[in-house]
Amino acid sequence: MNADQLADVVAGISDPEIDVSLRDLGVLRSVSLAGDRIQVHLTPTRLGCPALGEIARRVRSALADAAPGHESEIVWERGAWQPTAVTPVGRDALRMAGYQVAGAAPRCPYCGGEDVVRAGRFGGAVCKVPYDCRGCGSLFDVIGTAGCSAGLPFTDSDQGGPR
Repeated sequence: MNADQLADVVAGISDPEIDVSLRDLGVLRSVSLAGDRIQVHLTPTRLGCPALGEIARRVRSALADAAPGHESEIVWERGAWQPTAVTPVGRDALRMAGYQVAGAAPRCPYCGGEDVVRAGRFGGAVCKVPYDCRGCGSLFDVIGTAGCSAGLPFTDSDQGGPR
């Protein structure tokens, strides 16, 4: 397999928290192949994301199936993810799951209504802000807020792996 084919393998892996592919969520940055070593650059949507270990496990498993005998390394690029990295397909999938991506005026992903109010400072994670739709009464989160920023690259082997 070449690097592009391996990138397609990784791109098809879904985020464990939200059923969106790593490519469409904007988490996959690149895949390179040098001899029998595969290096995958990913960027977490937030530094403290509890799914980093599971994402790394899924990537390693998929690459082991696709390219047996190759070693894989995951490099997490902290601070690189932005809401603009989410593809249109990813935005649609997130909307179907009850989320809106930050960057525009909040609208209810269920009814499309604009009559929404912020319902708290943080949602299920620091990079999610909860909103309440006055039109249909639904609660939803806007993801990709200020709590998503991070710092320098690290590998999943640094300090015992991602946390």
